[in-house]
Amino acid sequence: MRYLFSFMIFLGLLVSANSQKINNDYTNYYLFPIRPGSQNYLAGTMGELRSSHFHAGLDIKTGGQTGWPVYAAADGFINRIKISNGGYGHALYMVHPNGTTTVYAHLSKYNDDIAEYVLNEQYEQQSFEIQLFPERDQFEFKKGDIIGYSGNTGSSSGPHLHFEIRDEDQRILDPLAFRFDEIKDEIAPQAKSIAFVTLDGNSRVNGMYGRYEFDLIKTGNTYKTRVPIELTGRIGVELYAYDLLNGVYNRNGIPETTMVVDGDTIFQEQKNQLSFSRQRNILVHMDYERYRQGGPKYNKLFIDNGNTNDFYTVPSTGHFFSDSIAHAITIYLKDSYNNISVIETTANSRKVVNKPDPFIQNYDLFRHHLHFKSFLDSANGIVSVFHTGKVDTLKAYRETSRVAYSLYDLRSGIPDSIAIHGRIIKPDIYSMIPPDGSVSFFNHHFDLALRKYSLFDTLFLRFNKDYDFVKKLELFDFPMHTVPFKGSFTLTLKPENDYPDSTARVYSVYGGDRLNFMGGEWSDGMISFDTRDLATYTIAEDTIPPTITPRIINNKSLYFKITDDLSGIRHYRATLNGEYLLMSYEYKDDLIWSTPKNKNNRLVGEFILEVTDNTGNKSVYHNNLK
Repeated sequence: MRYLFSFMIFLGLLVSANSQKINNDYTNYYLFPIRPGSQNYLAGTMGELRSSHFHAGLDIKTGGQTGWPVYAAADGFINRIKISNGGYGHALYMVHPNGTTTVYAHLSKYNDDIAEYVLNEQYEQQSFEIQLFPERDQFEFKKGDIIGYSGNTGSSSGPHLHFEIRDEDQRILDPLAFRFDEIKDEIAPQAKSIAFVTLDGNSRVNGMYGRYEFDLIKTGNTYKTRVPIELTGRIGVELYAYDLLNGVYNRNGIPETTMVVDGDTIFQEQKNQLSFSRQRNILVHMDYERYRQGGPKYNKLFIDNGNTNDFYTVPSTGHFFSDSIAHAITIYLKDSYNNISVIETTANSRKVVNKPDPFIQNYDLFRHHLHFKSFLDSANGIVSVFHTGKVDTLKAYRETSRVAYSLYDLRSGIPDSIAIHGRIIKPDIYSMIPPDGSVSFFNHHFDLALRKYSLFDTLFLRFNKDYDFVKKLELFDFPMHTVPFKGSFTLTLKPENDYPDSTARVYSVYGGDRLNFMGGEWSDGMISFDTRDLATYTIAEDTIPPTITPRIINNKSLYFKITDDLSGIRHYRATLNGEYLLMSYEYKDDLIWSTPKNKNNRLVGEFILEVTDNTGNKSVYHNNLK
C-alpha cells in the first residue's frame, strides 16, 4: 500500500502540472462543437489505438444522423478547407487567437458562405476533391457561430463529428484535458489481459521463449492474474485495456499508463499530445503482429526497436527479472477525467506447473530467433542448422517427456537448410536486412529497394513463389503481413507469364481470393510499385470498363452508381452542353450526383458522363436531357 500511496502523491502533482501545461490558462476557452450545454457521447478519444495511427481527436456521436449544427469552438478564422473522398471528407480548419487550431471533419456540408466559395472553386478547378487556403479575413467567426453540419463523409464508418484541437506547432492535444462539461466520465479504465514477451534469447515466460497472454480478473478495485507467472531475463509487458465513458459502450483510448516493478517506476506514457510525423510509430507501439493475426490491440509498456514516439515520460526497453526473486508488478491506468484502475501481479512467487506448449510447425520466427519444437521420437529431437558452410546443432532449452524446444539466433547467419524430425527442410528466409539504410535485394523472382527509413527493425526477408491453377494467377508470396514498415519501399515483380502492359497491374491478395489494386509501372517485362507491406501479390488483367447505372434522371437531379469489377474507379467527369458539370461523390455508396453551380438552373441538353478505371478502361453515358 505504501507504493500506491506514494504513487498517488506523485500522480496528483503530475496531473496538476500536465493540466497547466495543456490548458495554458484557457479554462472555458473552447465551446463544445456539438449540442453545447447538453450531455454528449463519444465514439472515440484522442490517442486511441487505430489500425495505422493514433486517433487524433474526439469522435462525437450524432445519434446516427447527419445535419446537426457544428459550432465554432472559439473566435477565429478558417484557414484551410478540404474535400476528399477518403480521410476527413469535408473538413474545416480554424485558427484561434491563442495560436491553436480546431479541426471539424466528416461534415455533410459547410455554412452557406463557405459552401458558395467552395462550389465556385470546384468549378474553377473542375474537381470535386479540393483543398483551399482562404485569406485570413475571408471567413471569420465568433465562438458559437455555425460553421457547418455534421455528416458521414470521407472514411467515416458512421455519422459523427471528428473534432481536434492542435497547438501552434500542429501537435495534437487531448480535447478532454480542457474538461468539457458535456462529456461525463465516472468509469475507470477496463483491463482485460496482460502479455509478457521475451526480448532476447535468454529470457523466458513460464519457462518458454516467446509471447504469452494471461487473463485479468477484477477483485474489488484491482485487476489480478489468475495463474502463477514465472519471468526470467529481459521481459517486455503488453496490456489490452480500454476506457469507457458514461452512457456508451465504445472502447476508447487510455491517455496515461504507468508501470511500477518492486516499487520503482520503470515505464510511463502520457498521450496528452501527439505528433503527426510520428503517427506511423503506432505499429511498434502496439503489438502489430497480434493485431494482424486477428487479436486486440495490445499496448506495449516498453519501447520497441524503431519506436520514436515522444510521449514516454519514463522510457523502458524492457525490464530484467531474476528468477530467484519474487517481483511485484503494478500498472496504473488513468483516463482524462482522472479515473484510475490498478493491475497487480507478482512474478516468481508460485511455481508454474502447467507450462505452455506453443503450436509450432517446423519452426516459428519470433523477433530475431527461430523457435523449434522437435519430437523426441524423431532423431532424438535434435535440430541442426546449416549456414555459411557450417552446422549448428541446437541444444534444447527445455525438454518434456515427448518434445524439445530450441532456439537459433538468425543473426548468426541465415540458414541454408535445417535438419528436423529426421528430414531436411529449406527455410523461406532469404536475407537479413538491417534498418536505417537504403538497401536493395535482387532475386530472379523479385527486386526489393528499401529506403533509408523503410524499416523499424531488422528485416528477415521471406518469400515463396506459387501458382493458383484455378484462377490462373502467379502468386508472389511474402509471408510477412504481420511485419510493420515505417515507410514505403519499391517492389519489382519478375513474372514468368507474359502480360499486356496496358491492362495488367499488381494486386494484393487478401481474404483468400480477393484482389486489391496496387498499380505498377512496366519496364522490360517487369512491373514495379510502391508499398508499405510485404504480403501476397499477383498480376492480373482488367479489360472490363466501369459500370454506370442511372438512379435518378430528370432536369433537377442526376444520380448515378459507378462501380468497377477489379481495379477501381480512378476518374470521372461530366459535361452539360459541353460545359463542366460538378458531380459530388460518396465512394462508400458508389454514388455520384449533379451539383450545378446555380441550383435553380434546369438540367437540359446534352449530358455526357465519362468514368475511367485505374487501368484506363473507360465507360461513357450519354443522354439528351429534356
